[in-house]
Amino acid sequence: MHLKYRSPSGEERRWTLKEVAQGFPLGHPSHPMFVHFPVAYYIAVLTFDVLTRIHPNAGLVFAATLLIIGAFAGTVFAAATGLIDWWGLVRGSKKRRWATKHLLLQLTTFAFFVAALALRWSHRHDPRASVAWIIVEAVGVAFLVVGQWFGGVLVYEMGMRVRTTSRAGSTD
Repeated sequence: MHLKYRSPSGEERRWTLKEVAQGFPLGHPSHPMFVHFPVAYYIAVLTFDVLTRIHPNAGLVFAATLLIIGAFAGTVFAAATGLIDWWGLVRGSKKRRWATKHLLLQLTTFAFFVAALALRWSHRHDPRASVAWIIVEAVGVAFLVVGQWFGGVLVYEMGMRVRTTSRAGSTD
């Protein structure tokens, strides 16, 4: 981790808050570090709830409820770092359009899981997940998967925040 930025001319300065949020001191974007948690948690919620339909388990229903809350906490960091990157994109550009689709799909996922949490909250200690929760979560996960695909296209096909040169200050 680089504590200060050193320009090619040798000038040294502190990182700006925006640069820190974008991961520049780490040498790579920060947004991808945060998206894994909510993605994994949302999928685990659906998995746990489906499992309780096969084998009732109040512990899994409660754990899934906690995972939704954990996903929301992770979403705060993923959304904040993603929005900082999004604001820096050129308006009207292809990357901005794809990033906007990615953003809207992820917000839709979040909305479905807010609904799932509202539906399940008073039943969070039941031994079985409701079929209604599972349907809402499955739709949310479908939006999640499509949104993640858009994010993958941004990175792997459009080169969003992918460095093609060596790290600054690297001796490799």
